[in-house]
Amino acid sequence: MAEKAEKMNDLRVERTRRAIQQAFHEMVNEGAKRITVKELAERAGINRKTFYLHYDSIEALYSEELERILDDYFDNYETTPEAPEDIAGHAIRFFLYLAQQPPAIERLICTPAYFDDFGDKLYRHQMDRYASAGNPFEDLPYVSYGKSELVLSFIRSTALGFYRQWIRDNKSVDPNEAAELLAALTCHGINWLLVDKQCNQLATPAPSSSARL
Repeated sequence: MAEKAEKMNDLRVERTRRAIQQAFHEMVNEGAKRITVKELAERAGINRKTFYLHYDSIEALYSEELERILDDYFDNYETTPEAPEDIAGHAIRFFLYLAQQPPAIERLICTPAYFDDFGDKLYRHQMDRYASAGNPFEDLPYVSYGKSELVLSFIRSTALGFYRQWIRDNKSVDPNEAAELLAALTCHGINWLLVDKQCNQLATPAPSSSARL
């Protein structure tokens, strides 16, 4: 009997948390600028006291969503979590993973008002997980600790800005092509694009004198 009661209680907890998460996603999808416990509880069909039995604050709900995304990514998509030097691979896989996410996740990442910039926190936590395996720049003689942090900040902000722009452009570029471009830009900057342009200009034959006439 006690086991059955415990199971029923677990089901109620799961059902309530699912209702909270569904209400949360619905409000994000609707473009709510600010989500309060009161509004969320009303949408989920519970009272505020019930909400606080599951979460300490609205920020805790955001944090759980962030960690859920990263857990899913690292458990099911990331193939080189112990190789922090695989910067191109990380950029490609995380971009393609996010490209598959539902609209609510897109809005969370692309709307800085959520959770004091949910997207920035997501990318920071992603890189923190890689950093637990080591810093790929720490053994380079010309990169001090301060410079290393700047480099990591550049990688993070580049990836986040790139993804947000892709969403703003209505995903007009094929996600696989966009992911490859992100990896190339992250690892090589824009010089290779300029070099390609110069090579193409040199390879283009000059018009003949008759054509010029």
